[in-house]
Amino acid sequence: MQRARPWLSMSLVAVLSGCGDGSAAATDGAASTGSSGGIDLTAATTGDGPAPTTGAPTTGGETDTGGPPAPTFCAQMDVSLVLHPSAKIYGAGDQDALVEYFEDLVEQTGATIRILPNVGTEFMATTDCLPLAGNAADDPILVFGAAGEVAPGAVDALRCTLDRFNVYVSDFDVGNYMFSGLMFPVLERADWPAPGATGIAMLVAATDDKQANMYAQPGQASEAYLRLVGDGDRRRVSAFTFGDGAPELNMFSLSVSDKSRHYEKSETSYAAALADFTPLAVKTCEDFDYEEPAPEMPPSGCKRIDLLFAIDGSGSMDEEQDALRGADGMPPVLAEFTDALLGELTDVEDFHVGVVSSEQGFSALHTHRDFPMVPESPETACGLPEGQRWLVGPSPSFAEEFACVAATRSGTEEMTYYNLAEALHDPANAGFLRDDSLLFIVILTDEDTYDFVLDTSVAIRQRIVDAVGGDLDRLVVLAIAGGQGVFEMPETVCQGVYGDAAPGRRIISITRGFRERGLFQNICQGDLAATFTDVLDDVVSACAQFNPEP
Repeated sequence: MQRARPWLSMSLVAVLSGCGDGSAAATDGAASTGSSGGIDLTAATTGDGPAPTTGAPTTGGETDTGGPPAPTFCAQMDVSLVLHPSAKIYGAGDQDALVEYFEDLVEQTGATIRILPNVGTEFMATTDCLPLAGNAADDPILVFGAAGEVAPGAVDALRCTLDRFNVYVSDFDVGNYMFSGLMFPVLERADWPAPGATGIAMLVAATDDKQANMYAQPGQASEAYLRLVGDGDRRRVSAFTFGDGAPELNMFSLSVSDKSRHYEKSETSYAAALADFTPLAVKTCEDFDYEEPAPEMPPSGCKRIDLLFAIDGSGSMDEEQDALRGADGMPPVLAEFTDALLGELTDVEDFHVGVVSSEQGFSALHTHRDFPMVPESPETACGLPEGQRWLVGPSPSFAEEFACVAATRSGTEEMTYYNLAEALHDPANAGFLRDDSLLFIVILTDEDTYDFVLDTSVAIRQRIVDAVGGDLDRLVVLAIAGGQGVFEMPETVCQGVYGDAAPGRRIISITRGFRERGLFQNICQGDLAATFTDVLDDVVSACAQFNPEP
């Protein structure tokens, strides 16, 4: 819905003068104003200061009380601009495109637009350019504009910065540590981002993020950006990523929000990518605190659930498999979970359960015990009907049947996620996934997935999304694997009730690519019974919100 933008008639000078001169210290969590033009957004969103603009102004003193409230525009956008010096984006035409992008944000949102330029480094790349916009020598944050007007000197300061980055030289890196260039300023600067600001991450690489260490992972970086910049609210953040053969940047973008986009240099020019992303950046500002109105007709909810397991069959997983299956007198975790699920979802008619191996080359669902290391034979058969490679529940024999098919044996190079994706498209499994079901995927492993030798993380994720017709509302993914900590405090091998587990870094990155529908549980924290109890509400909620296509 197009909304009026009353800031277009306001004076930029008046807005900037209202921000103060930075001499007053910030107190009680308020952002320091400083020479960067930061504002106290806490006041702007709690009623202690000027109210944000909401929708078109009313006329004649009347108040529009019909329908849902209009979305609230954000008061400030803090844009982290991380550029690889070797990216071919520093020519006059590409500089013009970036300037136009920021000018459009200023004009179309009316928000204060702040930019923190950096290269891909663990340090802060500073230049002598920002004094052109009135900054102090040690102030790296460029206030590009506010209230619909570009700030004096801002365009020249931005162009100067781009010229400096184009010839960046460092003894420590070549400027292609994109996730570090994004997150280190967030961790180290008290004035970035401002509390309550909408965040835009812009990562422009010659190829991809090339750091690839224990914290520079797309899943870890996206979680940190969402948590530290968006306060966990995906409405308030989005990402623009641009590269050349860049699955890491692509996965980061997929994970941040549905208004994020990745662009490949081979498919889209830099200028065209910026023009395409502009409406999404504007919408990120417009969606600040926006609540979707309740649907006229509530969703009918799911009637069928298809549950697909990928279980690591290596020798270190015996205890986890026993707990899941209920072997050796242990309570059958999965059977108890499905009982609890059906107790909550009384309209669910039935569910399918299939198990796929982590062994490369095996994507058909299991019908025999200890497959694929032990060949199928009458002695290992689990009693499934001929031609049916999945269990159907509820049934009196479900716990016993699942204990059989979930007993899997495989090697130590797990292809967990790849096999999951392939199982959903394998003709041998035709009939398992139904057109009107909610698909619940579970990964259980104490190692990362090694399928990077087979395909990119983005392609594997897309295969799973394609299986549900591109509809994330049909999908819940639970990954139970070793934790990796957070960006600012990464972890290595952890130890839990079932023994040691290596960090599932690639697993976590792919899982976070499903955004709200991707759940992760650290296998070292608690037992499997507690894990499935923790996710019960998520599955129940997904089923209740599901509206099957007629």
